[in-house]
Amino acid sequence: MKQLYWIFNGLLFFLLSFALSAAPRKAAPKKAPVKEVTTESEQKIAAAPVDDAKAKEAEAAKKYGLSDELLEAIQRKPEPSEANLAKKKAGGYVTGLPLVNFDPNTGIGYGVRLFYFYNGEKDNPLFRRTPYRTQVYAQFFQTTLGYQYHELNWDAPYLLNSLFRLRTNFVFEKNTWANFFGNGSRSMNALTGPSGTQYSKYSDFNDELRKIDSSTNKTNAAYNHYSYEKPTFNVMLERDLFGGIVRPQIGMQISRYSIWDLAGTKVKADGGDAINNATLLTQYQNAGLLVGRNGGWYNTARAGVAIDTRDYEPDPNNGQLFEAIAEVSNQALGAATNFARYTLSERVFYSPFPKLVDLVIAGRGVYAQSVGDVPFYAMNQYSSTERGYLGALGGLRSLRGYKDNRFVANNIAIANLELRWTTFDFTVFGQNFAPILVPFFDIGSVFDQPKDISKSQWRYAYGMGLRIAWNQATIIMVDYAMSKEDSNLFINFNHIF
Repeated sequence: MKQLYWIFNGLLFFLLSFALSAAPRKAAPKKAPVKEVTTESEQKIAAAPVDDAKAKEAEAAKKYGLSDELLEAIQRKPEPSEANLAKKKAGGYVTGLPLVNFDPNTGIGYGVRLFYFYNGEKDNPLFRRTPYRTQVYAQFFQTTLGYQYHELNWDAPYLLNSLFRLRTNFVFEKNTWANFFGNGSRSMNALTGPSGTQYSKYSDFNDELRKIDSSTNKTNAAYNHYSYEKPTFNVMLERDLFGGIVRPQIGMQISRYSIWDLAGTKVKADGGDAINNATLLTQYQNAGLLVGRNGGWYNTARAGVAIDTRDYEPDPNNGQLFEAIAEVSNQALGAATNFARYTLSERVFYSPFPKLVDLVIAGRGVYAQSVGDVPFYAMNQYSSTERGYLGALGGLRSLRGYKDNRFVANNIAIANLELRWTTFDFTVFGQNFAPILVPFFDIGSVFDQPKDISKSQWRYAYGMGLRIAWNQATIIMVDYAMSKEDSNLFINFNHIF
């Protein structure tokens, strides 16, 4: 596995290199022409276009109630290209998509996702420099076997023409078939059944577990699963500094986990329903290898900072986003246990041939460390100033060729590399669409102590994605990922980073 370790370090070096190259730089001042401007009138004529543009923007700022401080701040922000600005819709509009999926454990999933965007007027200086003025996001989703994920989300950059941005969401999640493959560095081992037999393929492993013992009418179908219910409320407030390039943030999450072990319950298996034997969760609990078996309040306070030079937040072509976040969960906040989590993340975006092709090299590196009495249900998370990520290491937002929560420990390292090629764009009924082809590569590991990173095992995945940018701000994604152990198809919204 040393080769994968060097690959991972090479990717991190690659990401940091792009962070330096993608950051906006002031162009070197052009040398004045040989011809000398000799009269005062000629000097005024030369300066007029710049002065007129600033005067018009200042006039527009007064029209829309923007303070001088806000105008000065946003004028430092990177701007999208004129071609992309031309596609941006003024005013408000709604986008959405019906949700349909299938999983043999959770059944047929169905629901709907709706976005409302308000961009404001084209002559408002904020139009050029924000992804939107307001976004409201609502989702209803459930499956025939009991999984539910419902969300209401509100995001308001430059709230009430201030330098503050407010992000809030309320989520209700119920998962009757959540994955648990163990925790700690031991989770990096091969898939192992109740008898100790190891499997290299998830499909073979799952087929064996789903068999029914005819003599007892029992099964191990839920051996790697448990059930939980979790309502969550999040609020995050951040302030722009230096034109939004630096954004300090504070926030809080209030959540409660209710957890049920599936040992002794009736579950679906091959050939019908059967009583499940002891689960891996039961074994870990009895061996004292996990915290949080009984669930409880999971409340956190956070503080973080982002350094952001992306030219367009939902679908960047250039720039970088560095994030450093500290979170604390303790009994003083009403939480069940005391622990802290620290996350460092770097994303870079670079267009090597902007005049020839709309191709973006996108990379991300993440390192998250948790210390203290970390509940097993919180050990799979890493943070962002924009949203929380769950299911690591594995699943849609991290190591796509493995199941959610396949590898879980107090230390998580991830690197992702994508090539995003926007092939063309077209308009239907006033809606702009742009298909994006995305080959990708993911690599990651989990381990118990930071010092173990050099000797830890590494897993990688690769695949191909199709993204469709809908009116620029809504990204529809379809990713197919493969690994030595498994393969997964994802249909969702937004780039994974």
